[in-house]
Amino acid sequence: MDTATTIKRGIGFEEALQLTFANIIPAGRETVPLVELTDRVLAGDVVSKVDSPSVDASLKDGYALRSEDVKDADETNKVVLTLVGSVMAGGSTGPAVRAGQAVRITTGARLPVGADAVLAEEYCEVSGGRLLCHNTAEPGRNVLWQSTDIRAGQIVARAFDLVTPPLVGLLATAGIHQAEVFRNPIVCVMATGDEVVAPGKPLPKGSLYASNITEICAWLSRHRIPHKVCFARDTEADVGAAIEEHIDQVDAFVSSGGIWGSERDLMLQVLESRAWRGVYHRVRIGPGKAIAFGLLKGKPFFCLPGGPPSNEMAFLQITLPGLLRLQGRKGPTFPLVTARLTASVRGVSHWTQFIHALLEKAQGQLTVTPLKQKSRLQSMAGKNALIRIPEGCEHLREGEMVEVQLLDSQVLHTPWGSG
Repeated sequence: MDTATTIKRGIGFEEALQLTFANIIPAGRETVPLVELTDRVLAGDVVSKVDSPSVDASLKDGYALRSEDVKDADETNKVVLTLVGSVMAGGSTGPAVRAGQAVRITTGARLPVGADAVLAEEYCEVSGGRLLCHNTAEPGRNVLWQSTDIRAGQIVARAFDLVTPPLVGLLATAGIHQAEVFRNPIVCVMATGDEVVAPGKPLPKGSLYASNITEICAWLSRHRIPHKVCFARDTEADVGAAIEEHIDQVDAFVSSGGIWGSERDLMLQVLESRAWRGVYHRVRIGPGKAIAFGLLKGKPFFCLPGGPPSNEMAFLQITLPGLLRLQGRKGPTFPLVTARLTASVRGVSHWTQFIHALLEKAQGQLTVTPLKQKSRLQSMAGKNALIRIPEGCEHLREGEMVEVQLLDSQVLHTPWGSG
């Protein structure tokens, strides 16, 4: 295939996302025990195996009786019923209730035959074998009828639902002990360049530690995506060997560096020699415009620029959303919140610009402050949010309410500041 004629170049941010999603399908399926389902994505609808509750049950500790018998009861007209037994949660139904009778019942216990209501114990007095009732209980009072919460055969969760702890509880109630989910993809993270050194090794003069892939791996770990790390020197042979070593072991690749276009930028040359299907190269975003994406043997391959701000933004805005699709996830990668801008920011009319920012809570509202530190790396590390300036918009003014991507939701759980 002639990739030069098929690959799209210089496309807009939204088109890049759409093309990414259109070329990615979930990595496969596996069955996982209930206790391991949290944060996994369901691969199919889940159907309840049981009714819940499985019987008509009491919602309170009290007395099961016939509503007809206490229809006129009040403080001045106490109705006297005969106690004929008791029933506990998990036990049998107890004795049947007939006219003028009542049965002691605990929360969750099965409603006895003949009873259609439960009178809470605070409206009763017990004297010997008699029950004095001083309140009414209409039919169904304090009763949870069989299958009120869940019916056997009912769909209780849908394909592509992200499993949360409350949903795990619901599935347990529905009689589910395991479910099919989309498999977590394994990702190969590649660092290219003679100057790149793995953290923990001695650093020769002129070299630098592989902060790009280290941060990428940290994001993958946060999203429970297994990954392998490899380093390749600036030769076609080394880059090609690294790819061949991992191509049959992983579901996707993320490379760092080697795609801008200089004589030492070999990544695309190597991929094209292996007949990858290039989808796009260069996206109108800043930073991060040099990103390329395609498929190699049907597996997503994201090529990120080597400069730290560009590498990070291309990963967060395009690569990570794509990898999460391999997990079966849909929707925005990061929560979106609205905050008041504390200082004006400028964009570029012909691309989508992302600004490092600090989101804070003060004086009863969320505020977002653009970070303008001299060190780009400290600005990257200090942010908890990103301001997006859409293509065609050249600036956002101080005081405007703007939509913000929240990278760390911890700020939402901190006390409100005094400002």
